[in-house]
Amino acid sequence: MIEVRKARIDDHAMIYRLGQETLGYDLDEAFSQTRLLDVLSKPANQIFVAFVDGEPAGYVHVQDYNVTYAIPYKNILGLAVFEQFQGQGVGRSLMQAAEAIAQTDGASGIRLNSGEDRHDAHLFYERVGYERVKSQANFRKVF
Repeated sequence: MIEVRKARIDDHAMIYRLGQETLGYDLDEAFSQTRLLDVLSKPANQIFVAFVDGEPAGYVHVQDYNVTYAIPYKNILGLAVFEQFQGQGVGRSLMQAAEAIAQTDGASGIRLNSGEDRHDAHLFYERVGYERVKSQANFRKVF
């Protein structure tokens, strides 16, 4: 059985492992925990975690997307499911939780970006009803 609930700080180890094992993020664990505390303290963010028969399975991070040039959306900043639970409805359940909070909060929809090389993720998003809108370059400047 899949259970989805709002994340708590004690879910840190699970979220950290998912970031490392499924998304390829190589962060210091203490830094990751500090970031999670910060994110959870901001009302614009929601993180949901999923369990399959009590075993940690995945998470989704949803954030408000409010800009001057578009209607309000929610933005998926991260979705990850442990490999052994992929294909069992965990990702779909997490996306449904994200969609439910978006509707509750009055958002007009959900948007997300997915890395160019994440072909399986693209297929998943299409299967759960998302359409590819455009391709774009991503820029940053680190201070």
